[in-house]
Amino acid sequence: MESIKSYNFDKYENVFCDSLQALEWAYNNGLSKSAVIKSSAPAMLLSNKNIFNLENRWSTDELIKFQGTIQKLTKDIFDLVLSINNTERELALTVALFVYRFQKNIYKAACLCEDDFTDNTLFIYVDGETGPAGNIMNYPWDELLISNALFSKVNYTLTNDKWKVNDIRKTSYWKRLNVAGYETIAYRLATKLTNKLPGFIFNKEVLMPNENELNIEIASSLLMRGVKITRIEPHKNSSSLESKALNMDKELIYSTILPVIRERVERWVDPSAVNITMSLFKPSLEKHIYQFNSLVNGWSKTINSSSKVKKAVLVNSPGNIKCHALSYVCRRSGIPVMASQHGVTIEISKAHSMLHVALDNSIADVIFSYNKKITDIEKSSYFDNAKHHVVGMPMRLIRMNSSYIFSKSKLPIVYISLNLYRRGLSVSSNTDYRNAKFERKIINKVLNVLPHIVCYKTYPEDNRRYADIDPILNDVKAASNIELFSEKIDMRYLLSKYRVLVTTCATSTLGWVVMSGKPVVFINQKNKSPLTDDAHKILSKGLFLFDDNDRDFHNKLKIFLSQSIEEIDKLWKKKRSSRECMIKDYFSAYRSGAGKRASKIIIKDFLI
Repeated sequence: MESIKSYNFDKYENVFCDSLQALEWAYNNGLSKSAVIKSSAPAMLLSNKNIFNLENRWSTDELIKFQGTIQKLTKDIFDLVLSINNTERELALTVALFVYRFQKNIYKAACLCEDDFTDNTLFIYVDGETGPAGNIMNYPWDELLISNALFSKVNYTLTNDKWKVNDIRKTSYWKRLNVAGYETIAYRLATKLTNKLPGFIFNKEVLMPNENELNIEIASSLLMRGVKITRIEPHKNSSSLESKALNMDKELIYSTILPVIRERVERWVDPSAVNITMSLFKPSLEKHIYQFNSLVNGWSKTINSSSKVKKAVLVNSPGNIKCHALSYVCRRSGIPVMASQHGVTIEISKAHSMLHVALDNSIADVIFSYNKKITDIEKSSYFDNAKHHVVGMPMRLIRMNSSYIFSKSKLPIVYISLNLYRRGLSVSSNTDYRNAKFERKIINKVLNVLPHIVCYKTYPEDNRRYADIDPILNDVKAASNIELFSEKIDMRYLLSKYRVLVTTCATSTLGWVVMSGKPVVFINQKNKSPLTDDAHKILSKGLFLFDDNDRDFHNKLKIFLSQSIEEIDKLWKKKRSSRECMIKDYFSAYRSGAGKRASKIIIKDFLI
């Protein structure tokens, strides 16, 4: 890479840049105003500058086609790898998951056109403060355009840069205690105590690599029944040598799945981008398999099987390479792997059908679920590998219904924004730019014209996707009746402040707001995490549901929210019977006892 001083910026015809500040710096250093600026950043595209939208190629219809083939793709890859003699299921699953993740690379490569490989092209790489995932503010244009002899890359470091991550300490101790409940306190105290006691006291042990709300409640109940709970991590100094227990022929795996991957790449990217995309695939696959092997070796040093102590693993969200390796080691050691549901999403979201390869039941032996709907969906998955038990929601969610009594003041309406930019492929069939435009219309056509004070609560984003501040916030700040809440605090701790909760997208956030018992206005977006048809039918009876593809959608939503809060409350109470049925079917089959219910099953079936 050339030094900044040697750059002659005016020679570049093509510029890839996702930062307004970086672009202004380039102009100040000689970049021609006639250069074509290419970006996918909402701040760039909404800036009234002459910016070419890199994701123009991805219309909604094209994205739906692309996403609609992913489930079959992962199934085919899984079957191909598993057909190799002596290949373990967990390895086949982790390769299929890798191929799913690689679709993001294909998506990015498909944004390029033939001219990008021949024109004088500059990539302005932006650096600055980031979150736990590191710098994810840039697409890998330097890797994809390496064959262009006229391509150059320059680094720009943001000035006056600030970025903060979610900080639980900003939430009062009493509010956290109110949400967490006694189960969490018992769990924290008891695990510290039992870890100091000699191991021979216990003949039953549950190993936990991570947590979620239901796992904590289950663990708390297990502790009361004399089961030791131990946090675990893979051994970090594991050998990098190939494991003899696994068929790890990377070349054979690559050659077996290569025709399927090449056909897909050729289907979606321009000819000049095919070979470079394929050249990125092989080393990435080899690195992934190597990582799997290292994790297997690491977990093998952590998991010690013992005939004297009955063991089981309780995990959160195991659909990842770390838990694939853990599952392999546990299966070889005769240790069952159990997972519990982490939020309401799969049972209500139409878009998650392409994620079946990453569902909990693809790798866990036992699943503890909130409701029967998610169990039915997971059982229908090609990758289903589990026994399913419906135990209900953890008390953390259920007690949301009573947590608001501690509030001293209740503001009229909060809009809980789910506008988290994804920088490429996601479960949404919208690009970040289209999502930003949707959000802008909600602000200007609905929230800004209501006769109520409205709080706009931003999503508490930890990992920074774009260099510039979200341009939507300028619209929020310009509105006279909207208060911006941008502190990175989870909404579950703030529900007590508001009387009417407005949100969108079929995500786990909906579980928290529904269980609050407060009036919920749900915006169903056709192209961003929409509801399944069945969920739509039931939720429309239990909540106030508005479809963004309805004629005069914004006006209908505005009219409804312009009513007095008292009138909205009355209408909400009329839906009570339907809402109770909705909650039982799609949220929690039981109103309490999830942890105890699951712990009884664990002890009876797995720790005898």
